[in-house]
Amino acid sequence: MPLTLNRSRHRTCRTAFVTIATVAALGLGATAPTAKPAPPATRHFSFPPEYAPQAAMWLGWSEDEPHHPVQVQMIRALLPHVPIRLMIRSDKDRAEAIRMLTEAGIRTNRITFITHPLATNWIRDSGPRFVSDGRSLAVADFAWNGYGYPAEIRATFGSGALGRGVIDNDIAKQLGLRVVSTSIVAEGGALDVSDDVIIAYRQTAMERNPGIPFDQIEREYLRLYGKKKIVWLTRAPLSDRVFSGPKIANYFGWGANGHIDESVRFVGENTIAVAQIDPADAASNPLSAADRDILDENLAELRNARNVDGRPFRIVTFPVPGVQYYLRKTTVDAEDKKKDSMGAWYRGFNVGDAINWVPAVSYLNFVISNGIVLAPAYWHEGIPESERRKDERARSTLQQLFPDREIVQINPMAVNWSGGGMHCSTQQEPEVTAKAAK
Repeated sequence: MPLTLNRSRHRTCRTAFVTIATVAALGLGATAPTAKPAPPATRHFSFPPEYAPQAAMWLGWSEDEPHHPVQVQMIRALLPHVPIRLMIRSDKDRAEAIRMLTEAGIRTNRITFITHPLATNWIRDSGPRFVSDGRSLAVADFAWNGYGYPAEIRATFGSGALGRGVIDNDIAKQLGLRVVSTSIVAEGGALDVSDDVIIAYRQTAMERNPGIPFDQIEREYLRLYGKKKIVWLTRAPLSDRVFSGPKIANYFGWGANGHIDESVRFVGENTIAVAQIDPADAASNPLSAADRDILDENLAELRNARNVDGRPFRIVTFPVPGVQYYLRKTTVDAEDKKKDSMGAWYRGFNVGDAINWVPAVSYLNFVISNGIVLAPAYWHEGIPESERRKDERARSTLQQLFPDREIVQINPMAVNWSGGGMHCSTQQEPEVTAKAAK
């Protein structure tokens, strides 16, 4: 177990890094993409937006068992629309995945199982990111440093903390795809795109790449993704940040440490969605209050941003689940303090102090595929009807934005407790023929 926390009390997140000496050869199913020769350097490769036609959707069978029911629901919803490439760590994982999918009435003939010893739920961040010229694929390979987590937290993971950085190269090699690499760090969830534009947090980019000139980071982002412009937002909400200590006051929780796909998303070539916190939620707790200010800044920056044609973007707002209804209230116990010997979490806190653990709830961590959008929904008995109305508002807004796609709502809370969501758990493989979107 890579963390010093009691897993029964605090569900771990983007951890479970594995220490290995070498990475075993991958076993790809017969329906995996056909290997292609490396394309000529003169072709223009770009990372297509998620709403472009897809050849497949990639997922990683999670190392955390509580995630599996959510993944089964996701696969059930996606399969009628797009083939699934499911990365697994072992034959045991394959058997478990097949068992759960079969018990759920899901036929696995459109699922390709791909074995890799470091396969993880968080495939968007460390798995292959496919770029395309419309005729063939390549893989954009960014450097990897474990989400730029603070040193005290990364030290609790052990020597395998950076192991996932090999996954994309290994998959590209097995598929015969060209790899375009950089020494600059960026996880997949840190960058969202349209055909021509990337949107990202400047704070995240700088913290992932300390000492690197900002213009160099920007050039590499544009080069690897084949884009013309980056819309930079200043800072990410605290709810997705990970610190050596609390996010604010006595509020703790995992996260991707500044990913754009929790709060801001492209939903069209000229349209950007941004999360906004209700005043009542902001008044209920210091974390929501701080995040409301940050998201207000994001909104103002987006309104001042311009597309490549010089025109302003259309901005659509989404609600934010009220974290006060979903957090876990607990206290620091003696075992917590003993395990946290490096002060990664509870420095300054004493045994018996009240703390709150917060899941990564978000309506913007949705998944777009051919003919379908997987949308988070959170309301359950015992919490206010206002949360049910947020679920419906998020669903109806997505339906307006994607009128030709089915909107399927899934409760991703089990995944949220680990610091991410459904979008973090997927990666699209773009269609490379001239087929129209479904």
